[in-house]
Amino acid sequence: MKNISAKLLIFFIFILTILPSCEDSGERIPYVPVNIIIYPDLPEYNTIKTPMNHIYLNGGYAGIIVYCEYADSYKAYERNCPHNPSHPDAILDVDSTNLFMVCRECKSKFSILYGNKVDGPAKNPVVEYKTTLFNSALYITNYN
Repeated sequence: MKNISAKLLIFFIFILTILPSCEDSGERIPYVPVNIIIYPDLPEYNTIKTPMNHIYLNGGYAGIIVYCEYADSYKAYERNCPHNPSHPDAILDVDSTNLFMVCRECKSKFSILYGNKVDGPAKNPVVEYKTTLFNSALYITNYN
């Protein structure tokens, strides 16, 4: 009887170690310096001047989402999902309502106003970059 119990215990431990976890992977988005300047008055960025509009930029680790909260107030977020950042599809896209960012891979949903998780398996908020509007330039950085 002891032999069967030991085999069952080993079997259950094995099963538990190979099952995928619903928890965050423990990975963090790698740090990359961000120091971007855009000019919202230029034609290629002009749509960002309208509240609730967004644009995608190259930069950060997997790209950046810039969102116009209201006139002259902007938010900038890393496009890499914090749930499983090494997955190639862990990219955030703004949904059709322009209120949420949704991960292509895990389907976690984040508020575009605050960066916090609204739904899905992610445990951490989206990485937010600092934005400063000075004269006609919008500075996007990840350092003070």
